[in-house]
Amino acid sequence: MKREPEYDFVDMHCHVLPAVDDGSESMEMTRGMLAIARENHIGAIIVTPHYKEGRHNAEPAKILQRIEAVREAVPGPDAPSLYPGNEILYDSTVADKLQAGKICTLAGSDSVLVEFRPGEEYSYLREGLRQLIYAGYRPVLAHCERYDCLLKNKTLSADLRRNGVRLQVNAQSVRPGLFSPVSGFVNRLLSEKLVDFIGTDAHKDKGRAPECLSAWRYLVKKYDPDYVREIMRENAAQLLPSCKLPANQLK
Repeated sequence: MKREPEYDFVDMHCHVLPAVDDGSESMEMTRGMLAIARENHIGAIIVTPHYKEGRHNAEPAKILQRIEAVREAVPGPDAPSLYPGNEILYDSTVADKLQAGKICTLAGSDSVLVEFRPGEEYSYLREGLRQLIYAGYRPVLAHCERYDCLLKNKTLSADLRRNGVRLQVNAQSVRPGLFSPVSGFVNRLLSEKLVDFIGTDAHKDKGRAPECLSAWRYLVKKYDPDYVREIMRENAAQLLPSCKLPANQLK
């Protein structure tokens, strides 16, 4: 019999809102994604539609409206709780946009989910994340296993952590792959307890679905179960308030 968790997970990186980015294409697909999420013991989701400067982005008010629409379309106590957020492609205007309420933090907290292009130089990542810290935010580096500079230099991930950056890894990257540099990188981070969050980064109901149960089963066999609980539930749960957003995000 396969092992089952005694607690629900919190997915803090998920593109489940319908028709706002390259994630769910429709409410029907969202229903399917949420059903998969529940099968995977996901009890709460921070929705993270992409924010990219110069693109058509869903404003915070629209994200809240879509969350309400999903709640109405997928009612019931078994549906995962939904909270607003964004996955932010960093540029020099991001801090100002956050302070103006044009981008969502993670569930109204001071934490922000930030991504970069995979080939960016480490100096650009570090300086961008530092600017967000100076502006009063706690950056979470999305899918840290995708950045070439971190894969090539084993010391840089720890350097980011020492300087206040938290690291998120995608659930699909956890399980080992034969001769996979990404798999080796992720498991080294896990063994050194440098990972802060496991998120699904789900975009669809097939292929990139909100699945994390198999990752959890692998992790609890190999790593400290208390640490696994932290990165799959507790750290993300600490971001969830009664979820009253700052007033500037409700405009």
